[in-house]
Amino acid sequence: MTIDANWTLRVIEVRIRGVRETAVEQAVSTLDTLAQNTELSLHCRDATLVERIHRPQIEWHLRGRRRTVSRRIRHALHMAARTGDHDPHAGTVRLVRVPTELDEPRPRRLARTRRAARAEFGHHSLPMRRLDPEIHEVGRPSASRGWHAVAFLALVFTGTVICLLGAGLWPAIGADSPRIGAPLIVLTGSYLLGGTLLAVRRTPTHRALPWLIPLAVPLAVPLVPWLGALVQRAYLSPFGVRPTPGGDGLGSIQAGLWVLCVFIASALLPVAYLGWMRFLAPSLRVRGPWLSWAPATTLGIGMGMVFSLLILQTAASSGAENRALAATGRDIPEYFGVSAEYACVEPTSREAPYYGTPPSRSSPVLIFGQSGDRVEFWDPAAKQKTSIRLEDARIRVVSHSDSACAETGR
Repeated sequence: MTIDANWTLRVIEVRIRGVRETAVEQAVSTLDTLAQNTELSLHCRDATLVERIHRPQIEWHLRGRRRTVSRRIRHALHMAARTGDHDPHAGTVRLVRVPTELDEPRPRRLARTRRAARAEFGHHSLPMRRLDPEIHEVGRPSASRGWHAVAFLALVFTGTVICLLGAGLWPAIGADSPRIGAPLIVLTGSYLLGGTLLAVRRTPTHRALPWLIPLAVPLAVPLVPWLGALVQRAYLSPFGVRPTPGGDGLGSIQAGLWVLCVFIASALLPVAYLGWMRFLAPSLRVRGPWLSWAPATTLGIGMGMVFSLLILQTAASSGAENRALAATGRDIPEYFGVSAEYACVEPTSREAPYYGTPPSRSSPVLIFGQSGDRVEFWDPAAKQKTSIRLEDARIRVVSHSDSACAETGR
């Protein structure tokens, strides 16, 4: 490589966090921008991506031995009486991270790194403190393990709440009351939102969030009524009746939000747990494939699809229960905008065409709305559906399922 006499070869390092695939392009662009702003005659001849190797580490802490109750009380009184002095037997916790290799057995890895931590503490002791086995102890942070247990329990709690919400069992546990449901939503949302932000910080996704979220909101607007229609269709499947077109209302939006919220919460659950684990143990950032993005995202999407199918199964089960309730002559409640009307149906002639069983003239049938020029209804007595044109029948809506159908009005 030859350099012209008027030019000087320089090696410039540009550090960019959270970017890997486009790091070279962004570094060159940043360098060109700085050269233009400072009016430097600078030209980039070559650019190479140099990545820092993240080696897994194990944390070790140095603490004073204060295991007995009397020593803890004596230390508390000492700190209360002489807050400006330092207790050499207890006080500040010093942290050492020792590099390790994942291919070693865990007991050997812990023993080797503990010896390395003792040597580090012995060579670089704190003022008024020397490493003495009678006074100090070297161990892994117990508080960190406790917080890991809390994070795992929060994961189980959040997963249980999402499962109950997907199965439609919130009324069974009284969560439909604002006094119980509101704290559950706050706790679940805080865990998911906080863990997700911790997982995506200092990553390309963190930089893309300001434009990804506004872009996703308009896409969710038509998705909500479509998901609500799926829930209504699953509910009406035991009756064999299709939902009426144009019947999208508040109930359909509520059903769509139900599915969408459960899917998003289930998809973010593994990612949130990954974020909390990385926050509680920074040394675990590169330890093991189970703390990487790929399995967390794949598992989250799979859980979201499973819980969404659980919602559709719950809707179909509710439809089967209400069908059995209607067969016994009882009124059935509304289900996310799907409300049944009881009507007396009388064909205008004996040759009136219909699909299914002959419509009953003595008892009301269930109508879930009109579809174009036809009407589909379910007969509780015959436990079958019938479809007939509106011009071939006289229909009179009654108030209850046990109302008399002696006469039908025109």
